[in-house]
Amino acid sequence: MLLFSSVLSSHIRFLLQSASSSNVDALFQELCEFVEYGCEGSTMLLQTCVDQLHNNDLDSDLQPKLDLISAIFRYLLHRPNFGTIVCEVLRAMPVSEGFPGDFSNILNLSTSEKVGLGLALSESDNIDLKIRGQNFCIALIEELIANPASLDTKEQIQDIFFFLYWSEGLSKHADSFTKILNLIPIHERPIFATASELLADKCEVNCLRQLDVFNGFWSNDFEAVLSEMTREMSMADIIRELGYGCTANISHCQEMLSHFMPINEATIARLIGTVVSTSAGLEDAQSIHYTFCSAVGSNLTCESSSLNSWNVDVLVDSIRQLNPKINWVNVMENLDHEGFNIPNNTSFSNLMAIYRKACQDPFPLHAVCGSVWRNTEGQLSFLSHAVSASSDIFTFAHSERQLAHSDSVYFANRDSNQAWSCLDLLEVLCELAERGHGCTIRLMLEQPLSQYPEVLLVGIAHINTSYNFLQYEVFSILFPAILKDPLKMGLIHDLWRANPNLILRKFLDVYTDVNAFRRILELCLELKILATVLEATPFPFSIRLATIAFHKEHVTLEKWLTENLSTNKDTFFEECLKFLTELSEMGANVPDNSVQQSRNSLFSAYHEAFATFLKVLQNHSAQVSQELSEELSRLSVLSTSKDHRSADNSDGSTSVIEAEANAYFQQIFSGEQKIDDMVQMLVRFKESSESREKKIYECMISNLFDEYKFFPRYPDKQLKIAAILFGEEVFYLV
Repeated sequence: MLLFSSVLSSHIRFLLQSASSSNVDALFQELCEFVEYGCEGSTMLLQTCVDQLHNNDLDSDLQPKLDLISAIFRYLLHRPNFGTIVCEVLRAMPVSEGFPGDFSNILNLSTSEKVGLGLALSESDNIDLKIRGQNFCIALIEELIANPASLDTKEQIQDIFFFLYWSEGLSKHADSFTKILNLIPIHERPIFATASELLADKCEVNCLRQLDVFNGFWSNDFEAVLSEMTREMSMADIIRELGYGCTANISHCQEMLSHFMPINEATIARLIGTVVSTSAGLEDAQSIHYTFCSAVGSNLTCESSSLNSWNVDVLVDSIRQLNPKINWVNVMENLDHEGFNIPNNTSFSNLMAIYRKACQDPFPLHAVCGSVWRNTEGQLSFLSHAVSASSDIFTFAHSERQLAHSDSVYFANRDSNQAWSCLDLLEVLCELAERGHGCTIRLMLEQPLSQYPEVLLVGIAHINTSYNFLQYEVFSILFPAILKDPLKMGLIHDLWRANPNLILRKFLDVYTDVNAFRRILELCLELKILATVLEATPFPFSIRLATIAFHKEHVTLEKWLTENLSTNKDTFFEECLKFLTELSEMGANVPDNSVQQSRNSLFSAYHEAFATFLKVLQNHSAQVSQELSEELSRLSVLSTSKDHRSADNSDGSTSVIEAEANAYFQQIFSGEQKIDDMVQMLVRFKESSESREKKIYECMISNLFDEYKFFPRYPDKQLKIAAILFGEEVFYLV
């Protein structure tokens, strides 16, 4: 992975530095393709762009490079995981005092784009970045509204709202933007009023034109949307200000609610959101309640002053009498609104009590698990309480997407409300994790990881998302132990059927573990997936797996190598050479411990296949590049020489000397060391007073003469090197 990242970064840097006015568009298209590698590719792309700016690498032909980096940043700005990407890039980088203002100015970002960047930073786990993002947004908005009479200012505010609303990566920040606007007064009026007036006269046509550009389906103008939002928020806010006394009894509650008629599902959803978030602890609102009732001519009841929580039964009965046709499923679908939050278990229990009182149908799981909310924090607050609730409070048992009946073997210890067998829940959690909420979701997963690991593993294997972050993380934690357990064969089989790509990725992660690698082969044979795994995995893995399978007589290695060489030619040939070179360079000594002995056993199996590899590669050497063919010849000579020297040398105490002598021969035949330098070294070793150097000299001369009888089999290049070496040694009387 580090090598891949380094190559990727170097290529991106090369493309950026090669930008000119004539090729900016083409480079932009090519660089955007790196985003298809997933979050890693997007992060690497943005990281390299930021490094270019930070290190002042834009030294020549500056403008095209700046234009290219600016275009890439704008492209990433609209990606759904932009917040995650930019926060990850900036996490380990020192930021200047003027960041993000200076950064935005260098890229020539529009005000809308600056606000989008600031809001994305405001969700960072890094406190400094979070504060900088928040302050940056507030400063931008304060600057905009410094002159509220300006038509341009009002249009810019509207433009920012629509920019955020319609951007896939920034839409979740639209509510945050309106919240910041409400915190900053304009001549003691909320910003919504200014926006409504603007839309009512001069900007209605412009507003509708923008809507047509993005999508042609929203017929309401901006003024109507803001008016509806303000009315709904006002109803919930006023009831909260009036306090618990509003639900003293049905008649009084009806009277309070009647001031906001007609009430619909969206209005009720906001009211319920307010009620459950203030289940207890509201400040004494008796005087406000009294003043309001006096103003509207309502009669106060004695119960209104004694309540210290909402009477949810009274609230539901009052709503049903005011509007019997209310669709309570639709009410739950409207919980996705700004400000919705469930702070504790009591609030969650109250919400469920309201729904049970209002509707006898099971809770509509699609309302909270069907898709990612705009208010993702509110959705997570609901789900975090739902997954840990007892089954009499909340259950996922009626989910339409459950683990199949065949998976029931894993449910002996499953959770009581069946949360972790609900595939819709797991899918929405995976998607939320990819939108910057990984920390919260990790806390939610602590219980199933420890108590229901197999249920969680099987469930999450059924989920595929854009980047599979959470799936990989769960598999990284749970799969290694399951891989080593011989009793988990059935579980791994089900995981393979559900998501073979996840299994293959974990195979690649653990195959450097000798014992795990042998276990992988056992699984492949038991599950009858060996051919599939060999076909689907990278060559370094598949070559080793095929070699071990050949040792166990489960693969015809010569046929497998031939087929891959015919299909993949130079690429596969080169990987085989790397494998053989690795085997050739391994020393004979293996430390006497269990791990090394196990590795030695594995490498012995590799060495058994060495001759087969050489034979097949030599048969295909004419079909590959000359460079690869010469490398094979060199490797063949060295391996033959080593084999004969090993056969002649039975004294194990000289293995270190033998290994060092072999290393010198390898350097001379590979061209790493000049022949003259080698001869001078031998002259020096011959006269040396050190015993080790004398032994190396004697070993090298002895081996060279032993090798004489094999010269007819040498390739021309190696034979020429040997001839020159002999001549030099004779000349210098070595």
